[in-house]
Amino acid sequence: MFDVIREIGAMTRKIQILSNAEFREIGLDNNAFLYIIRICEQPGMFLGALADSIQIDRTTAFRTIKKLAASGWLEIIQDKDDKRLRRVYPTQKATDIYPRLHAFEKQCSDELLKNLNEDERDELRILIKKLSF
Repeated sequence: MFDVIREIGAMTRKIQILSNAEFREIGLDNNAFLYIIRICEQPGMFLGALADSIQIDRTTAFRTIKKLAASGWLEIIQDKDDKRLRRVYPTQKATDIYPRLHAFEKQCSDELLKNLNEDERDELRILIKKLSF
């Protein structure tokens, strides 16, 4: 079964290589495009929730979010009810690039799943959800 985990890792690395090459020229390499996608889809996420959704340690995520904010992609706003929390919102720049990012993500997904029928895709969803650390 170890070979299955290695195969999943290889697929993940391949997508990272493709995405980093695709978005490097606009400053969204090193998987930064994932942050833009998540925030465009769920504006106002807490910093910690964003890190958790991408499954990246919070320190690394916070550093990347700060860089994206400094580059004009994201806006960090203190929560109006709980001043200890900060929420992340997309800027117009992020909103404008989102369709391209989403199309890339969909293209990768379609390519990975092209040989599976709908029943196999449903089964894969179920099996993936059973995997955990």
